[in-house]
Amino acid sequence: MSYYRRGYSPRVERKRFSGPEIEASLKRLSGLEGLTPWESNFISSIQEGYKKYNSLTEGQFNTFQKIDARYNPENIKKREDWNNSFTSEMREKLEIMARYYKANPPYYSDLAERILSDPNYIPTEKAYRSMCENKYAQRVINTSQTEPEYSAGSMAVVRDSRNIGGTIARYRGKMVVVLDHPETVTNAARGARPVRVLPVGAVDSIVTEERWLKKVPKKLR
Repeated sequence: MSYYRRGYSPRVERKRFSGPEIEASLKRLSGLEGLTPWESNFISSIQEGYKKYNSLTEGQFNTFQKIDARYNPENIKKREDWNNSFTSEMREKLEIMARYYKANPPYYSDLAERILSDPNYIPTEKAYRSMCENKYAQRVINTSQTEPEYSAGSMAVVRDSRNIGGTIARYRGKMVVVLDHPETVTNAARGARPVRVLPVGAVDSIVTEERWLKKVPKKLR
């Protein structure tokens, strides 16, 4: 007969997992090179727990499965093939997008930091394609890899558009001298290459984007 008592909560039976497949995988993973420090510590911990309790909790089992899948022979071979196919052109795109995401947190912030701090680091294929092959990334990469529209030392005119914001807005319709182009593209809009300009008659330079400039009319050249 079931009953309820105030303050009494019947114990919930937790599902646990065991079996020869788990034991074999734990043994294989415990001696495997290439595990991250966290993965290695986790496997060591649950292996000791398994010896004591002859099973894993549901949470332990779920995490264990992910690690086991990551390091099965087929997936190891896929990662090796991916690493061997990683080209200098892909590295260039990766670093362009790492700088972009670092300037536009929070997406990929940790991954971007690792890419920029370790020139030999190769992300997973999934992470690379997610970072570098979406439509916004394609715009950023294309803008970064094309030649600047305005060369250093040339003259340009700030467009007289109400869409222009920031410090450059006060110079709408005015001429500027192009000084240089900062390396990092931080906007996915077309023509968003950063450009440093010095408005004629001004003392301080301003960083804006090429899309807010236009060629000097022939009558003013």
